[in-house]
Amino acid sequence: MVDFKNIFLFANLNDEEIEEIKKFTLIKNLKKDDIVFYERENSAYLHILYEGVAKIYKVDPKGNELVIHKFSAPNLIAELATIEEFPFPANCKMETDGIVLKVEFEKFKRFLKNGELCFEIMTSLLKKMRFLDKVIHDNLILDTETKIAKFIYDNPDDFEKLKKHSIASILNIKPETLSRKLKKLKELGIINEKLKVIEREKIREFYSW
Repeated sequence: MVDFKNIFLFANLNDEEIEEIKKFTLIKNLKKDDIVFYERENSAYLHILYEGVAKIYKVDPKGNELVIHKFSAPNLIAELATIEEFPFPANCKMETDGIVLKVEFEKFKRFLKNGELCFEIMTSLLKKMRFLDKVIHDNLILDTETKIAKFIYDNPDDFEKLKKHSIASILNIKPETLSRKLKKLKELGIINEKLKVIEREKIREFYSW
């Protein structure tokens, strides 16, 4: 059951407005690996991730997935493409089972006069801009070993939970490269043989970014 009132984007709308939005909103119950949208697809819908985790990715000429970002609910997905009316710049599919709301944007536009709602959209866009700036910095400035160390420092729980091929996909490196670099981090005493983080702060002694 989707509770529209508890969706951050609609929190400051009244009951009448929410009932109106429900009329032009599709509720999609999706399974893991279901596609939310494809690259270059045009969208007339604002996508709201209500439950689950979704990932934005591109596919290289060899068919490998290059993960750009992962979103956890609640979140807007690729809202800039919908607002600016240009094709999606990448693919999106579910990383877990979840629920996505597709709000018909042409009908939704009239609600943008609500200042709080516009602020939520602006905040979402700014978060994505900051993330993009981080991605550009990490990929253009950092060498592979430092990129891996930074990921462990910033995301110790994810590092321990995710499989190596998933981490390699997030960092856009080959799994064999990741395995090779992890040996160095084991030698430094940062992680152990079971890939558990044992000395997170030691990363800052050997790496800088």
